[in-house]
Parts: sequence; C-alpha cells; structure tokens
Amino acid sequence: MTGKASKLPTRRSLSQTPPVQAGLFLGVGLAFAAVLVWAVIELKTLIIVLVVAGFLAVGLNRPVRAMTRRGLPRWLALVVLVLGLVLVFCGGFALIIPAIVRQTTEFAAAAPTYYDQVMASGFAQRFGGESRVLERLQGLTTAENLSTAAGGLLGGAVSVATVVGWTLTALILSLFILVAHDRIRDSALRFVVASKRARAGEILDRILLQAGAYLMGALTIAIAAGGAAWIFMVIAGIPYAAILAFIVALTDLIPQVGATIGAAIVTLVALTVSPMTAVAAVIFFVVYQQLENWIIYPTIMGSAVKVSNLAALVSVLIGATLFGVVGVILAVPSYAAIRLVVQELVHPRLDAH
Repeated sequence: MTGKASKLPTRRSLSQTPPVQAGLFLGVGLAFAAVLVWAVIELKTLIIVLVVAGFLAVGLNRPVRAMTRRGLPRWLALVVLVLGLVLVFCGGFALIIPAIVRQTTEFAAAAPTYYDQVMASGFAQRFGGESRVLERLQGLTTAENLSTAAGGLLGGAVSVATVVGWTLTALILSLFILVAHDRIRDSALRFVVASKRARAGEILDRILLQAGAYLMGALTIAIAAGGAAWIFMVIAGIPYAAILAFIVALTDLIPQVGATIGAAIVTLVALTVSPMTAVAAVIFFVVYQQLENWIIYPTIMGSAVKVSNLAALVSVLIGATLFGVVGVILAVPSYAAIRLVVQELVHPRLDAH
C-alpha cells in the first residue's frame, strides 16, 4: 500500500512552481483580465441594450404566463401579446400623432407672437431693446460660431438617430428573449450544481417575478400620470396638452425625480398662458404627486417590490452615476433583486454561525 501510495502524483503548489512558469501564468492572467475589461468598455452600449431588452422581456413574460395559466399554449400567448402590443402602439400613435402635428403647426404659427412678447418684455429691455439684441445676435453669427452650431446640430441629430436605433434593437431583442425565455432560464441554472439547482431556480423565479411586476406597475403609474396631466391641461387651457402629457408619462418612469421633471416642464409652458395658470399647474402636480406617492404607488407596487424611499433614492443615484437614464430606470428592481439574494442566501448563513 505504501509503495503504491508513493507513486501517486502530487499537486504542486504555486510556491513550488518555477519562477518563469509562475510569471508566465501571471502575465497570461493579467492579459486576459485586461482584454476582458477592454471588451466590456467597448461593448458597454450593447451590454446595456441587452440588459434593457432582458428587463422588458421579463416584464412582458407576466401576461404570457397569465395566459398560459388559463390554458393557452405559450406560442399562442406570445402571438396574442405581440398583436396586442402592435394594436396598442398603432392606436396610441393614431391618437397622439395628429394632435402633435396640429399643436406643432400651431406653435410654428404662434412663433412670431412669442417673438414679439419676448422683445417687448422687461428682460429684452435690459439688453437695450430689440435693435440692441439683434445687433448682439448678428455679432454672434460668425462663420466659426455657425460652423460650431451646425456641428452641434449634426451631432445631436446623429445622437437622436442612434438612440432610436438602439431602442428599436432593444425592443426586437426583447421579443427574441421572450420567445426563448424558458430555455435561457434553464441554461442559466445549468451553471449551478445539481444539489442547489432547485433552490436557485426558486430564487431566480422570484427575482424575475419582482422585476416583471415592477415594469408593469411602472408603466401603469406612468400612463395614469400622463392621463391625469392631460385632463388637467385641457381643462386649464394649457397648449400642447398631448405632447406635454406624453412627456409627463415618459418622465414619470424615472423613479423619485421623474414626476418633478415633468411638472417643471408643464409649469414653464403654463407660464405662457398666465402666471395664475402656472400656479394652478404647480398646485395640481403637488396634489397629484402626494396622491401617487401615498395611494397609487403603494397600491400598485406594494405586492411587487417593497423598497423604502431611502433605498430607492440611493439606488437611483448610484444607477444614474453608473449608467445614466437606463441606470435610473433599472435601479429599483436591481436593488430588489440584490436584497432578495441577500435575504435568502447571505442572512441564513450568517444566522447559522
């Protein structure tokens, strides 16, 4: 037995590895890490798009699961969902686009009136009146300034086109991810050891459920905010109600600060009507924000992601710093997922010792 045991190969520790070989391994490891960091930096936009697409797919999977529970095959539930989304988007655009076109035409027609109001205002008089303001503007219209402005406009147009392109890409990818949702989930769980795979699947399903509930809840709250703002603006006579309502709904998707941004934009437009209309807009948004914070949001989100205001605010600040607007939107569900993992895996191990 002793002779056989002595013939077994022994594993050599790192300290026993020849210096040249150890240095080679270290250099290869550092090079691989550097390449990995470079790839992540270069593919940052694509990674963000994939994360957003996955988040959208998780949210859209909730209605698919609801339909499959009622007996529909998954492929038929997917077809119903896609057709429903197409009808909703087409119907929404059919309602919004005519209003946007009409109100844009009205704004263009009223632009000379706005110009006269600005030139007759005390603000313009502080700079010497219309003639003096025009002289200063003419002094700014040098070839260099015009070239810089043209470059800025071109860059802005390219940025808008890029954002639109990536948005469409995210939507298309979300549909592909939704179709392969179950296969992707099962493939991800294959990286967990078999003895813990069932537990990991349970936690993963709870995370996906919370993320999907957050997305659907956020969309519902945003639509409610846009609808309430549109009704108020129509009653108050604030112009461009359709465009502003869409902006309010879009900014309301941003946790904590989005509603304030939308309210500020509407209030500025309300100032063109009268100061009292602007005051009424401030009062409306303050009251609605309290209603949303204390009734609408807790009712819709209470059963989905129970996150305190402090945790939500800190998560939003971190997400905005790291990933901008996308980070702001994904901050709360990401925190909820991390908190669930900590509660289910970390806390039990700490309590056991």
